[in-house]
Amino acid sequence: MGLDDFVGRFRAGVRAELDWTRLAAERVETGVETLDGAAARRRLAELYTVWYADGAGTESRWDAPGSRPLRVATAARALSAWPEERRRAVASVTRSFAAGRGPLALTLPTYQVGEGRHVLLDGNHRAVAAHLTADRDVRLTLWSLSGPVCEAILPDLRHYAASLG
Repeated sequence: MGLDDFVGRFRAGVRAELDWTRLAAERVETGVETLDGAAARRRLAELYTVWYADGAGTESRWDAPGSRPLRVATAARALSAWPEERRRAVASVTRSFAAGRGPLALTLPTYQVGEGRHVLLDGNHRAVAAHLTADRDVRLTLWSLSGPVCEAILPDLRHYAASLG
C-alpha cells in the first residue's frame, strides 16, 4: 500500500487539517494493521483523538495554551462534559453499534507519532462509540501515515513533536 492508496481511500472523508500537498512532498510511509479481540480494544483505547481538554478537563481548542489531546478512552470517560452536538453524535453511533451483531469492524486513518502512538485523522466519534460498545468484539484496522511529526503537515502534531524531540 502506498500514499496514493491512502489518499484515494480517505482524502474525501478526512476533516482534520491535513496538508495533503505537503504530505505528498514528504517521505511518508504508509501501513495497514488489523487487530482483533483484546488487542484491538487496547489499541482503540490508546488512539489519540483530535479533541482537546485544558488542565481542568474542559473542552479546549487544539491551539489553546495548555490544551492536551485526549485518547479515545479518556474522551469516552469525559463524554458528559462535551458539547451537546458531540454527545448526541457519539450516542447515536453507539446505539447503532450496540444494535449490530458479530464483530464490529472499524477502519480508521491515523498519523503515527511515535512507536505505537497514533492520532486519528477521522472517525473520532466512531472510535469513542466503539470503545463505549463493550459488549461487541472489535476488529480494528488502522491505515497509518508515518512521516515528519511537524505542524506544517497537521497543526495537531505540535502536541507530539516536543515529546519526540
